[in-house]
Amino acid sequence: MNAKNKMLFFRTVANEDAANGIDDQLCVPVSRFVSMSPASATTLDLLFRSVKNNDLSNNSQLTYDKVTLTVTQGDIQEVMDALVSYMNSSPNSNGFIVIADDCATTDSATSSLDDVAINPVYAHPSISGIASITVADKLYRVSQPMLGTGNVAMTAISATELSVNTHYKGSTSTNLAMTLPSAADSKAGDWITVTYTAVINNGQAHTYTTTTDTTFAAGSLLIGLPGADETDGTRVGRVVESDGSAKNVITLTGLTDGDGGIGTTLKFVNMTGTTNGWACEGQITHQGNGNAAATFAFS
Repeated sequence: MNAKNKMLFFRTVANEDAANGIDDQLCVPVSRFVSMSPASATTLDLLFRSVKNNDLSNNSQLTYDKVTLTVTQGDIQEVMDALVSYMNSSPNSNGFIVIADDCATTDSATSSLDDVAINPVYAHPSISGIASITVADKLYRVSQPMLGTGNVAMTAISATELSVNTHYKGSTSTNLAMTLPSAADSKAGDWITVTYTAVINNGQAHTYTTTTDTTFAAGSLLIGLPGADETDGTRVGRVVESDGSAKNVITLTGLTDGDGGIGTTLKFVNMTGTTNGWACEGQITHQGNGNAAATFAFS
């Protein structure tokens, strides 16, 4: 049987009547399976290419779908071996492979068939349940990759560690200090974007620091965009580049008639999945007349 015709089934609800979304019940083709690895001594992560996204045309912005199984400590390898065997099973398979089904109670419009106790089903005796099913949101690329970050509501930025694959809005005008997670703790291709919907007030600073990495990747750029309403023509495109030499902080300082305007955008991309993998491309818009000296920098 061709792998693309086999379907892996997961259900994480105890009662059939509670299954009302893709995070409760998932059937995914074996052909979309990517990898599996322990997340802890008692959990096993199964990764799949996104079921909601076209990974052939938009793969630079995708996250994986993930099913996390709870397993007996010490039996992770045995479970992995059994799952590979199931996925390669042929020809004695109808193509529908139950990997983990937590359901223990039926649901039916027929009263005699409703709330009947049934046994959960697992592909291996060391699997005890599903910890979670996580399916990536739909993401869309548009003509400006800086802004092609997704269709979900933006998250208000705050003075905290930013989360990967999240689109933030910079709506705070006063001082903020943000940090990026370790590049080695995320995957190549993971991203973080910030779009400013409010100005940074005069003299107030927003910083972005790679706390465990010593520098942004060489070639990272901050580009100051010229303003159409400047009065004396002095603001031209300004470029600040990180050369990979211990520059792990980006500072944007608000300035009247200077930088930190609405529409400022930052896009962070993990280029390697290893230490010092975070690259940044930033476009800094002006506020007011936009003819003051630049106030953005790597340090």
